Amino acid sequence: MLWTFAKRTAAHLPHDWQQALKRRHFQREIQRDAFRTNEPEWERCAQWLSPGDWAIDVGANIGHYTKRFSDLVGAAGRVLAFEPVPATFELLAANAAQFAHANVTLLNLAASDESRLLGISIPQFDTGLKNYYGAALTEQATGLQVMTCPIDALGLPGRVRVVKVDAEGHDAVVLRGARQLLARERPVVVIETAAPEVDDMMRELGYVREVIPGSSNVIFRPPAR
Repeated sequence: MLWTFAKRTAAHLPHDWQQALKRRHFQREIQRDAFRTNEPEWERCAQWLSPGDWAIDVGANIGHYTKRFSDLVGAAGRVLAFEPVPATFELLAANAAQFAHANVTLLNLAASDESRLLGISIPQFDTGLKNYYGAALTEQATGLQVMTCPIDALGLPGRVRVVKVDAEGHDAVVLRGARQLLARERPVVVIETAAPEVDDMMRELGYVREVIPGSSNVIFRPPAR
């Protein structure tokens, strides 16, 4: 009850104040090594990544997986974090500045299958605060436009070993824009929701589907290297 009241109160604060409170909260979590998610895949990343590897975080939000990847690949590795929503990107950048390694490339873009401008919708919680976790691309005019870009268009030179996708229904489009990378690098793919199109695409590329009990994510594992 008290926490809900606090959130309703925060919803009436100016945007800059809300952002400042969030930055301070996340900074404390990072300092206490409490900046993490309870998703089982977050822990399993240690099985997939080694120092010097590259990883991609699509829909990075405030950077829970970005930090995990950054810690695991170390100073010699590289993490690419896609986050299209400007307010969330601001927090992601502030968080990344606190990481142990300066190995994160921040992209204020939405990964997609072509380069263009799209609207993005941001729902609200019942407290009145914006639900940035639920931000989704849309063809509709929303007052906020973001730039999209295919991952393949970046021509990445590193050995990409993990791609995590949390794109709120845009997942298949993200993977279509990364098909060359998936076929070449064969990374493990962790995706929030696997639509039939995603299943078909990954099966064609030789991937094996796995779901950890209790998780809402789907893991696609490549054939043994």
